[in-house]
Amino acid sequence: MKILLFVFPVMLAPNFLFAQSQQDCNKLKEENAYLRASLKINEPIKVVNSDKIEFKLLKAEGNAKSQSITFTFVLLTSAANWEIEQRIKSIIDIDGNEYELKSKTIGAKSYGDIVLNTDVPIKCTFTFGGVLPAVKLIKLFKFEYYYPGQTRFAEFRDISIDWK
Repeated sequence: MKILLFVFPVMLAPNFLFAQSQQDCNKLKEENAYLRASLKINEPIKVVNSDKIEFKLLKAEGNAKSQSITFTFVLLTSAANWEIEQRIKSIIDIDGNEYELKSKTIGAKSYGDIVLNTDVPIKCTFTFGGVLPAVKLIKLFKFEYYYPGQTRFAEFRDISIDWK
């Protein structure tokens, strides 16, 4: 009887160790997936280059409760320091419906020109109101901007909306 009591726990030990290592492996896989997802946070959806300015569209996120869509951009210039005046007015969905700009942020402020410092990114957000969650695709976001003497555009087309 004493031999059986000694052999039984020894026989269970490998199964317990295997189950424990399997749990550790699954936990490690979950952490790895989280880290991979976190690296994609600032990965752009689309990038457009115009006049030595890189326009990176990072997010196009819909808010079902407020019926709005917010686009998050990062602008970066390789040119000498300068300012541009943004003239964004609206977006157009796949059905031809147009939605007006509701609010914006340019760095830490909600007004004024976009100050572009050489090789320093600046984040901008643009929120458009009156958009229902049924809108899954924005056909055109025209990033209109002006600098002395010229009105220019950086166009973003066929943007999928991530509704929250």
